[in-house]
Amino acid sequence: MEDKDFITSVVNNFIGGICVFKIDSSNRSIEPIYLNDGLYRMLGGGRTAVDMIFKDIRLSIIPDDMPVFEQGITDILADDGAAEMEFRIVNHDGGLVWLRLHGNLYSREANENIIAAVILDCTEQKLIEEELKRQSDYMHLLMDTDITFDFNCRTDVCVYRMAQTDALHHDAVINGYLEHIPSTGIHKDDEQAFEEMLKSAMAHAHRDSMEFRSFGFFDRAADYRWYRANIVSIIGKEGYVAHVIGHIVDIHDEKMKELELKLRADHDGLTGLLNKKATEELIRRILEEENADEEGGALIILDTDDFKSVNDNYGHSEGDKVLATIGGIISSNFKGMDVTGRIGGDEFMVYINSITAADACKLAGKLELTIKAAFPDEEYAGKITMSIGISVFPEHGRDFEILYEKADKALYEAKHAGKACYRLYKDE
Repeated sequence: MEDKDFITSVVNNFIGGICVFKIDSSNRSIEPIYLNDGLYRMLGGGRTAVDMIFKDIRLSIIPDDMPVFEQGITDILADDGAAEMEFRIVNHDGGLVWLRLHGNLYSREANENIIAAVILDCTEQKLIEEELKRQSDYMHLLMDTDITFDFNCRTDVCVYRMAQTDALHHDAVINGYLEHIPSTGIHKDDEQAFEEMLKSAMAHAHRDSMEFRSFGFFDRAADYRWYRANIVSIIGKEGYVAHVIGHIVDIHDEKMKELELKLRADHDGLTGLLNKKATEELIRRILEEENADEEGGALIILDTDDFKSVNDNYGHSEGDKVLATIGGIISSNFKGMDVTGRIGGDEFMVYINSITAADACKLAGKLELTIKAAFPDEEYAGKITMSIGISVFPEHGRDFEILYEKADKALYEAKHAGKACYRLYKDE
């Protein structure tokens, strides 16, 4: 093997990222020039998903870590040697990944800077560090918090001690606590999990943490706020758990940022519709609920006819505009309780609640005509059309896989019939 081939093989098989980026110092834009195979394997999700992350990496970095990232770029461009930074990104599956980037300036010509970098996944190390810090925090459990509680397992009495703040500033003693947990304003969706966490800590030496919503007990907020409860079991002289103590922290602002970030991760950046994973999960959840009350619904798959010719003839940027327009039309034609998503490059899916097969067909026909009329320009006129397949709950099936399979067969029939039309699934 030649030296060049050997080095290329080593670089591509390195378990981590070996990358080259171009940075324009006038606007600090970052463009990937080379990403080795090891980076794709490290992050998973396929090349397209990883390329989307690094196409504009700032969009994937969580806001809290952006100052660290920008300072790291500044240090690299200063050309004072190698610089290192750690930051979190939203991965293709919506999860958070810690990355450590070690890089230095390779060359500079005018505003164009070339940097070489090694990128490693340090998520596991960070989780270990956080766990060690959490263990240390438990030693100071009752000293560094606004709200503490002490639940006596023998007497079933819980004492809350509130900090002297502008919110509530009193101690609360709750007798028969296990029975009166709802009196602490915990959201009904979180009550069972909170009680199970407490009972688990009563059963054996245990520490745990959970996030929950509460209203009006810990503060005077006008609506539910998010809190985190951290608890630890205290063993009595008899060798059994005697107390469960803990502290409660207001995490509302942090949680809102997290939910906003998850919302971004669940949506397709081009069309604003849900991505494939989020679309399927939400439809499955709705179908489970509808299996109980027998409400009807319709699953619709829409495929853009001959979309490859749009990209080939007019370029991918024009193709993206077409898809964004179609996404906007789909979004505006359905109610808030309906599910709208982009499940492939030029394929979309909709689940409509409480609708008959006849009305679903009418809506599909209207949608097909609306999309066709949305491109009046001469180069597109009559060329942007949709083939649509429809299946109906519960007539055609009760779970997502069956409904999807039958809607897909109906879509095939629409394609076979000449495209630019819809078909409702029929058993024959």
